[in-house]
Amino acid sequence: MKKPRILIVFILVATFIIGNIASASGFVHFRSIASGLLSDYTLTSSNNEITLRVVAGSNSERLTLKMMTITSRARINSFFTIPKGATPATDLYFVKFSPVNIDNFTTQPELEIKYEADNNYKEAYFYDWMVMKFVKLESVRDELNQTLTVKLPKRKKIMIALFNESELTGKASWYVYPKYAGELIAASRDFAKGTQVKVVNLYNDREVIVTIRDFGPKKCENWTDREQELMGPCQERILDLSKTAFLQLATTTGVGIISNIKITPVEE
Repeated sequence: MKKPRILIVFILVATFIIGNIASASGFVHFRSIASGLLSDYTLTSSNNEITLRVVAGSNSERLTLKMMTITSRARINSFFTIPKGATPATDLYFVKFSPVNIDNFTTQPELEIKYEADNNYKEAYFYDWMVMKFVKLESVRDELNQTLTVKLPKRKKIMIALFNESELTGKASWYVYPKYAGELIAASRDFAKGTQVKVVNLYNDREVIVTIRDFGPKKCENWTDREQELMGPCQERILDLSKTAFLQLATTTGVGIISNIKITPVEE
């Protein structure tokens, strides 16, 4: 019973791709990648929107790469159901390696996608034809260069885009930024500097509006051994609040971490 569904999906993918190449406003690249690369292979789109990196020595045979814009961000929801509460932040991109094999690489290639800085945070999704919906990918965020980097999922054909999401949840800590002493500010890796966001403590419903003035907090993987010794085991946080802002959400800074906050951008 699975074969007919797979065949239908293949026909839908092929029809979608062929029907949209002509209307895509971005780029189309066909490249050959040698087997046993001695150095990393990099391909950047002509409009500098996306960069593909293949790790040296990760492929055992010669491959042909197809990479292109498949449809504009404005048209994604004409063809697919987008994630609930999200809006497209980039065009929809397509990546395929031939011969088609999900195990072409010992280390999966990475795709770096540029985005425009605004008062939203972005997440990367790929369209999974097996479940017929967009699925979120783990990403590395570089707010300074405004990029998200993901490892390509093990799929024969990959369609991927960035989406704006309406809220972000996680943990918050506090710190002191002398330049903004006493002000309601925060450090974030997800929102651009100057963005105002509402932060809600989901345990007591206290809330505060802060302005993003700094980049942080540091990810646990980047903590030094010395920092671990001084501050104890690291907990991943999505926001560093000023002491003043932290006390709007908790009765004391002694708790160190607020373990369940929600962040939403403030509409101007």
